[in-house]
Parts: sequence; structure tokens; C-alpha cells
Amino acid sequence: MSALIPSPAGQPPPVLSTRGTVEGFYGPPWSHAERLAHLEFSARVGLNAYVYAPKNDPYHRARWRHRYPAPDLARLAELAETARALGIRFTYAISPGLSMRFAEEVDYQALTAKAAQLHDAGVDSFALFFDDVPAELTRPEEVDRWPGAGAAGAAHGETCTRFVAEFLAPRGIREPLLVCPTDYAGVEETAYRRRFAATAPPDVVVAWTGHDIVVGEVSRSDIDKASASYRRRLMLWDNFPVNDFEPSRLFLGPLTGRTTELAGSPLVGVLANPMIQAVPSRIPLMSVADWARDPDRYDPAASARRALDAAAGAGAEHLAPLVGVCGSWPPSAEPDAELVRAVADTLAGRPGAAGVLTGRLTGLARACRAAAEPEPLVAALRPWLVAGADMAAAGLAAVRLLDTATADAVEETRRALARAESHYADVLRAVVPPFVREVLDRTGQPDPGPAGQAERHAAGRPARAKGRPVALLVTGERRTAGDEAVAALLGERGYAVCRRHAPGPDEVAAASLVVVTRGADGPAIEAVAHAGAPLLAWHGLVPLGLARHSEVLLARDRVRIVDPADPAAAGLADVVSVYRGPAKLTVAEVGPDAQIVALVVDENRPALFRYPRGARLPDGTVAPAPRVGVFLGADGLAPWLMTADGRALVVAALDACAARGRPAPDAGERPDAVATGPAANRQRGASQPEDLPRVPEVSL
Repeated sequence: MSALIPSPAGQPPPVLSTRGTVEGFYGPPWSHAERLAHLEFSARVGLNAYVYAPKNDPYHRARWRHRYPAPDLARLAELAETARALGIRFTYAISPGLSMRFAEEVDYQALTAKAAQLHDAGVDSFALFFDDVPAELTRPEEVDRWPGAGAAGAAHGETCTRFVAEFLAPRGIREPLLVCPTDYAGVEETAYRRRFAATAPPDVVVAWTGHDIVVGEVSRSDIDKASASYRRRLMLWDNFPVNDFEPSRLFLGPLTGRTTELAGSPLVGVLANPMIQAVPSRIPLMSVADWARDPDRYDPAASARRALDAAAGAGAEHLAPLVGVCGSWPPSAEPDAELVRAVADTLAGRPGAAGVLTGRLTGLARACRAAAEPEPLVAALRPWLVAGADMAAAGLAAVRLLDTATADAVEETRRALARAESHYADVLRAVVPPFVREVLDRTGQPDPGPAGQAERHAAGRPARAKGRPVALLVTGERRTAGDEAVAALLGERGYAVCRRHAPGPDEVAAASLVVVTRGADGPAIEAVAHAGAPLLAWHGLVPLGLARHSEVLLARDRVRIVDPADPAAAGLADVVSVYRGPAKLTVAEVGPDAQIVALVVDENRPALFRYPRGARLPDGTVAPAPRVGVFLGADGLAPWLMTADGRALVVAALDACAARGRPAPDAGERPDAVATGPAANRQRGASQPEDLPRVPEVSL
């Protein structure tokens, strides 16, 4: 696409001729002002390309046939003009694949009409994106025209060929077309890639994300294999530092793990997919510019220091600790290896470790509280600065507790942990809270709150405690904030909680209610699958018999109530925000006897459903007691996540599960028809099949 952009006069050409960004994330798009500022930033740091492709712009994707209203078109025209003046290639990407009828001429004409509107407004570079759309053709006329495996590749390739020959060429646009195929990750040849290669223009540049969707490394071998599989040159769509799959986190560190062996490679450029937060994205994006300009001399640590100094100026000193603990990549990497070691050494009692940990956490707390400039960057980082200060305070309280285990110190530590876990913004959540809980557990003092009172029964043999029914909480070995919140809720509803990661037969038989959380493993799920007590779960839905298929969708926070009269609806109706921000949400393909209460917004996929006692379950068995599936994800009822309405739905689902459900439908009778199968257009990385042992994928 922008391979024709020359290097600045007097400078040797960078290794990669196209060095830029693709605004290709899900979630709230950048504002017009943020895009204009991003173009200016790009010009300053040596990025020379920007691709407009925000998933939540309806005219880019969901309503691609519709022309832009005049004000929106004017803003796009200004972006194109500004980019041109700054020496940056502005490319508009159209993403028609969700609904385009590839065999119908009217839809192809709609595609070119949309592009013509933008061309008339001053846009002179285009891309076609077919990412996150159905992998196979399903309409009869399309199957007839393109039969066989990989047919979507053929349809997409032919569309690109027509677009180049009939739209771009007559307007004098000679640059290679950038195309994001549906099969955009991985290195092996597939039927889709073979048929795309046979039908697409020979000079198209394929947007490719690496051996997976979000990757820690990109090797020369991966590049060569992927290029051979497409038989085309590649543009690395680098899903760094994007955070749409987990918006509570920031990725502020430098680019790492990218090959330096690019000479003679089929890689023509890189487009980094930034975070939802535009201003903080500049810190990691500067490292992308450094790597793309000269991979052989790229030093991630030095690039990171320069980036923070350039972005923060005099405020760099106070922002550096937060950037450091939010600097790991890939997302699965430890957030701060040095801090993780200090925590482990402190728990092990190694000499000097507590001092190291205290120093790190004190520095983080002080810096987060002191950060004040530059104002635009600090304003964008404020939720994480506040969360970082409180998380550090919780860790410091735990260090003091190790030294002096008084009742006052225990209470201070609990309060500090509660404050730290009240923030949606995630700073060291995987490191500090487990440390604090381990220290609290070592004190041997029971939690006096509802959670502690509810779980106190867990140490003994399951039995009714003072007439209270027993709730068996099936979870992982490590106690989490989500588990504590569930236990507290169960205690509030009158249960004595028996928390187990490996429940025994007697414990299952004695339970009046079974709750299965994300931490439960296969044997534990199998142990309770046929329990005679009511069962509520958001994990193991397939082996528990509640679903044919289950997935965990990423970056979701709303459900639509479809049966407001159901007791599990909590008296709510219409669209309900269940989380304080986008997070993981469980959905399922349920059986015909399921009473569906809520669907995930934008898809007809059950997120809250129940089976009355006697209902036929998807695995063919009969429910021995009520069964309920709820939308929660890995964090469960964690305090940083739930809204009041979301919690109300869980409470109502719990009460509906424990009470006698509505009668099962008579033979042949079915509830209101709702499409319950997996959506054809599964978002890239937006779902994780629960019944398959896969690493979660994440979106472009």
C-alpha cells in the first residue's frame, strides 16, 4: 500500500518502507481530535502510515453499505488532508464481510459506491478487510458459484480483483491493495489461502498477524512460511500494544520479540494496532517506529527510555514506575519479573527480600500519587495511577503484617486489599492480591466479614451448621477475590459454604446447592455433574450437561433481557450493563428445554439460562434438580468488575436455582425461538471454546 512513500530527504531508507498504525481494535473508537493528534505524533517519530479501521465505526463494518453522513465524511476528509500534508499515507479500510452477498452484483456496486463517496472526499488509498467474518460461505447462490473447501477465499479474492480493476485503476490508484483475509493468523497453507491466492491480484499485500493473533515473537521463518502460504507479500498487522481483549490493562512497554532478519524478506511493513487509550499508546508505538526503522540496532530498553522521556518530559520520573509494572509483553508474560521475584523471596523469608519489595512498592505508591504532568497523558492514565497507588499500599500492608501480626494489622491489610480490588483498572492484580491473601492466611485469623463467616464451615465435614444449608463452592486451589465475593453472597443468602477444589462424594451428597466457578478442574466438575442438589455454574457447562457448546467472549459488558418475567431476570428489562467495563462473558449453545433469560448484546447467544427440575439437558439426561448457567467469566463476582445490575442478576439466578423452577415444557413444546448456535462471525480472538483446551485468542 504505502511502499511507494519515500524516506525523508538525506536519510538512508528504513528497513521497512511502511511503518504505521491500524486503528483496528474493538471498543470505543478514537475521537477525531485524537486521530489528528496521532497523525502529528506519527510524523514526529517516523511513522508514515495510518489505516482507518475502527471496528465500532458502523459505516466501516456493520453498516458498510451506507454512506457517511456529511459531518462524518468531512472529518474523514480532514484526516486524509492532514495526513497528506504530514507525509503520511491515510488508508481507509472497508470491511464488508459480515453481510456482503458476494454472488450478488448489487452488493459489489454498493462496495464501489461507498468507496467512491470517500474518494470524492479526498481519500486516495483503500484497503479491503475480511477479518472476523464467517470462515465459510453459506448462501446457496455463493456455494453454487464457489463450491468446495476454502470457497470464501475465492470469493474474497475475486472481489479484490474486481475492486482493483474496476475501481482503483480507473481512478489512477496504482499502489498495491492491502487486504486482511479471514485467515490472517498462522503460517501454514490452508484451503482458504490457496483459493485466495488463485483469485486475488498478484500484487496485493496481505495483512498478517503472525503465527497467532497476539504474539510474543515474529521470526523470519514465520514470515517466509506465511508469505509462501498466501503467495503474496506481507504486511505485519502487529497486535501490539492493543488491549481491546482486556481493556482493564495497559501495555506500556517496548516492542519485543520481533526478528532483525528482514533483508530480502517478503515483509514490506508493519502496522501496529494501538490501545483504546490514544495518548498512552504513543509510549509503546515509539518503539515500533524504532524497530521498523532499523531492526539491527533496535534496543528495546533504550527505546523505552527515549519513548517515556519524549511522551512525558519532566513528568517521566513519576510515570516511570507505573510504566514499568505495565510494561510486559506478550499479555501472558509476568507483569514485572523483578517484583514477582521479590514477592516470592519475601514469602520464602529470604534475607533482604522484604526490604526490596518495600522499596519497589513504596516507590510505585509515591510516584502514582505525585504524577501530574503532562496533563493529557496523566489524565488518560489516572485510573491506573489511582489503582497502582492503592495496590502498592495493599502490598505494603501485607509486608508489615508479616513483621507484626496483630489484629489491627490484619484489619488494616484487609481494608487495603479491599481498596486495591475496587478498581476496574488492573495494575499488578495478578501479583499483589495473591501475595496479600497468602500473608493473611498465614496469620490464621478468620475473616470476620460475610465471606469469612460463610467459609468458616469449609474446614469441617459437610453438614448443616446451626440449621443452615450447605453450599458447595467448587473452585480452584488458590483463593481469589471472585471466590470471596461468591462465598459472601452465599453467606448472605443463608448458606454455610464448603469451598473445595476436589469435592468428595459425601460433600456432594450433603450439599443443598452446588456452585461451579472458573477455577474448577475436570475431575471436580465430573464429581458434581450429577449432583441431586440445584447447581449454578459459569464454567464446565458442557461436561455439566448444561450446553452443547460454550465460549468465553472477550471485551463484553452487556446482556439483553429476553424474558423479564422470569425470576432470574431480577425485575430488569431491555439492555443491562453487567460489568463496569468490558471483560470476559460466558455464553452457551443450550438445549431446547432451556428457559433463556438473557442474551449477549448484538448476538442471539444465551448468557443467562436455566433448566427446571425434570427438563431434558443437552447431553440427553434429565435435570435431577434446577440447573442454571450464568454469564460470569474468570473473575466471577470480583468487586472491581460487577455493576449493581450485574450482581442483581446473579443473586436472582442463585435464588431461582435454589427455589423450585418452572415446570419443564411438555413433549414437543418449546420456549420462544432463539438462535442459540455459535455466531458465524466469531470475532477474532473474541471467544474461547470452553470445551476445547485452547489458549484464548484475541482480536485484531
